[in-house]
Amino acid sequence: MVYFASALKNPTKMMMYKVLAEFDFRHIEQTGLPVTNLEYEAWEMGPVPRELHNEITKGKELVLPDDFQKSLYADKEEFIDKVTGETKSKFIFHNKRKADLSVFSPRQVKILEQIAEIYKYTTATNASKASHEYDKPWARTVKKKGEGAIIDYTDQITDKTPLNKEEAEEWRRESLAFKKNMNG
Repeated sequence: MVYFASALKNPTKMMMYKVLAEFDFRHIEQTGLPVTNLEYEAWEMGPVPRELHNEITKGKELVLPDDFQKSLYADKEEFIDKVTGETKSKFIFHNKRKADLSVFSPRQVKILEQIAEIYKYTTATNASKASHEYDKPWARTVKKKGEGAIIDYTDQITDKTPLNKEEAEEWRRESLAFKKNMNG
């Protein structure tokens, strides 16, 4: 998020959700494994990392936990929705420090840079069009299970992916178990 806050011109909360999902889904296509291990739900406007959303969203406000506050802050901006005419809010992230890319593999850094280049000047609304394409995880999930369903990472696995679905799911379970054990 720190990287995208500095690399994008419109690093809103919704845009963060979209680029994080894109990051995970692209990495899955190449390796069979996600990077963030976030679980995404297929909401109306695109993939949303439910756990992250619940952690930083309190009602209509954005509340960054202490561990986020060392690296990020967010401004709240009001705007008029062009379609409904309603006044709405958006939250724009700003980085407090430079992103530490050393925590990522060279492949992951390349994917981060590609995503930043693609979405650098776009808005979350325009980025939604990309996440809603028929062959994207969000669209496939909505078609198969409906809005609100969990997007299955293994739906990204193809015959071109190094791991098959069973191997990818096993790696994911092991990774989540490791994460849970490390966090107590």
